[in-house]
Amino acid sequence: MSDEQVSITANPTPNPDALKFIVDRQIVEGEAVSIHSQADAKGSLLAEKIFELGGVKQLFAYQNFVTVTKDNDMPWQEFARAIGKILRAQIQSGVKPYFLPADAISGGGQDDEKVSIIKSVLDEIRPMVALDGGNIVFAGYSNGVVQLMMQGSCAGCPSSTMTLKAGIENRLREVLPEVRDVVAI
Repeated sequence: MSDEQVSITANPTPNPDALKFIVDRQIVEGEAVSIHSQADAKGSLLAEKIFELGGVKQLFAYQNFVTVTKDNDMPWQEFARAIGKILRAQIQSGVKPYFLPADAISGGGQDDEKVSIIKSVLDEIRPMVALDGGNIVFAGYSNGVVQLMMQGSCAGCPSSTMTLKAGIENRLREVLPEVRDVVAI
């Protein structure tokens, strides 16, 4: 185990059941990772240990942060302290990868022009959503309806409907008027 200091900051998100843990170094290489159960955490050392705490509904990790969504009534102060200890110990251990790469959701095959435009708009919006510990993933487009997966603090957040309708849907309609609806799946 390394004596190197690891700085971790826990930040609230718009979802009262989710907390974003920002680490002073990159902990996820490549695509974002979303883990929804203890069974799904198998092989991801850090995720396994956090799920072992109990009361964890899901984990979302990307670049230098992990968003933990809880499904219990334990006060965040106590729960966050336990999560922080696990994060720090695992990072100081030097054993990587902390998370296994997630299987990417794809629209399948070559993107047509409309799908490319939609993905481009999501790329514009994604950094703002990540500030709150979440992510949006393109899941499909058909007959004017855009399907998205909300991850991290955005999944189940009371504000996610507003993000979808007032933010993403309005922006998509500006560049692609045939978009009729944006739905979370």
